[in-house]
Amino acid sequence: MTTLTLAEPARLPTSYYQRDWVRACVAGRSHFSLPIAWDVDGPLDAEAVRVALAHLTDRHAALRTGFRMRTGGTDPDVDQIVQPSVDVDLKVADLGGTPDPDGAADAHIVAEAQRARALEHPPLWHGSLLRLGPDRWVLALFMHHLIFDGWSHGVLHDELVRCYRAAAEGRAPRLPRLSLHLGDHTAAERGRRDAGHEQWWRERLRDLPPLAPLPPVGGRFVSAPIAPLPARAADALRRLAADHGGGLNTALLATLLLTRRPRSGDDQVIGVTRAGRDRPGSQRVVGPLLDHLPLRVDVSRSAHFGKLVADVAQAYREALAHQLPLGRIRQVVPDDLTVRRQRLFDTRYNYLPAAPRLAAALAEQGGRTVRIAARPVDPLRLSPRHTEDHPEVLPLSYNLRLGPDGALGGEVCGHDGLYPHDRLAAVADEFTGALAEVAAAALAGEG
Repeated sequence: MTTLTLAEPARLPTSYYQRDWVRACVAGRSHFSLPIAWDVDGPLDAEAVRVALAHLTDRHAALRTGFRMRTGGTDPDVDQIVQPSVDVDLKVADLGGTPDPDGAADAHIVAEAQRARALEHPPLWHGSLLRLGPDRWVLALFMHHLIFDGWSHGVLHDELVRCYRAAAEGRAPRLPRLSLHLGDHTAAERGRRDAGHEQWWRERLRDLPPLAPLPPVGGRFVSAPIAPLPARAADALRRLAADHGGGLNTALLATLLLTRRPRSGDDQVIGVTRAGRDRPGSQRVVGPLLDHLPLRVDVSRSAHFGKLVADVAQAYREALAHQLPLGRIRQVVPDDLTVRRQRLFDTRYNYLPAAPRLAAALAEQGGRTVRIAARPVDPLRLSPRHTEDHPEVLPLSYNLRLGPDGALGGEVCGHDGLYPHDRLAAVADEFTGALAEVAAAALAGEG
């Protein structure tokens, strides 16, 4: 299947992730947009940007999708409604006359990322093209998490560059053929059944450990930084993990389990974020294919850190071998999830390996090259309102990123109703300290 071309709106199933999010929103509104931004240098053609975004909107169904609750029934489902076309919402603003154009651009990005959206009315994204000065621009797009994820960022960057070049040259873009669209993925996820895998999860998640309380509705999500771990220390952790059958990811998870142990006990379940890009063709899809894998580990069975790394690696391999959508796992576990508000875990862990630097030459115009490069958006400044109360809203999320230079950093995200800034900062510092201690021991062991 190629681009989902429609003559009239199409009603498609949602993923479990999308369904649970929409059902929990108050009055069908939400504030969870992911901001992505680029610095652009050179004589940019604003109309070519608009044309490029129109091409991408035609190509990717998620960019034309809204969500509608089905009426009736005691457990109403949610549909994706994909429109044949939508208008590109791109506002152009000149910040060149402000005292600090870069600061004004950053403030604009933070403010626009928190815009409320009516989920039934696409597009669930919008853009800003900000002029900072002569031949200096910022292009920012704000994508609701229901139609976009971190993997989609790289896809969008690549195709935006290609589409802009084509528009600037007055030709149609040449893009890789799409063999899958988001509706294919969600239909396959909803229809997936495997009795053997379901029985494995039924046994694995029997007698679940207690959970931390959910954040109250209202308030904001806030973040605190995890202090960077130098590349040399991260490499030592990677080698230590390899000696015990794991990778850097499992060493980081083992450290997190030890950090949580005083509060959460020995028996722990953590939700590990996965990109969900295993199916052929899924790598080029713009949309939220991510899911979470419940990883259960008994820390008391590990006599030393290396053994814990081995246990985490084994638990992760077994969970992957029996992988099912999280929404389906929730349906088969024997515990009564009603009293747990449908939660299997209260902490999420997301590890992002090193990604290539997103920079490119957009086009040659007037004898000059227009260049684009990713503009960092500080996650610590983003504090979306919490109006939802659903299984994907958790007390704590740990996000770790490996930078192009090999250093490791990230942030801990929480809800200010449970974790005021000082308390969240203490949680981040606790993990930072544990990570530094484990890395120091790994380095000492190599000396």
